[in-house]
Amino acid sequence: MKKVKYRYYMDYEKEEQWVNDMALQGWHLKKFKFIRFTFVQGEPGAYIYRNELLKGLASKEENDYLEFLKESGIEVINKSGVWAYFRKKSSDGPFEIYTDTASKVLYLNRIISLFIFLILINLLAGISNLILSGNGSDYGLVSSTIGLWGVAVAFIILIPTIKVYRRKKELKEQQNLFD
Repeated sequence: MKKVKYRYYMDYEKEEQWVNDMALQGWHLKKFKFIRFTFVQGEPGAYIYRNELLKGLASKEENDYLEFLKESGIEVINKSGVWAYFRKKSSDGPFEIYTDTASKVLYLNRIISLFIFLILINLLAGISNLILSGNGSDYGLVSSTIGLWGVAVAFIILIPTIKVYRRKKELKEQQNLFD
């Protein structure tokens, strides 16, 4: 049996928790793309899922990394854009991709970099459209609407960016305590 769910998360950790909750109910992730998640029915709690941003890795690095994960017993479920989902049998014990603080901080830096890039692109596009809307053209209303949406999207992306930044700061503080 197959089940398709549509969800949009600004928080990758909440998304990952939702996928793991689905797995505990016996619905295992088969494929995902943006907001569309496809699950197949199976044994409840058989797998633990993790998602990861692969952006920032060179093509060869990414291939080597994915091969390393496979050799470690971690299955690549699906890649969509710059995100990927992995799973491991729960009977093999806890499953974390990043086990030390330094690698977690580097990973969070990659996420922050992506979010900042998206914020800047949306701000630039939004402000450009707002400027163009003031030139008296027939497209003024359309351009100003698109401009406002671009600025709004930039601020929406700022929310998870701040959350990831705070998480990174907490990890760095913990790391300094133990150094």
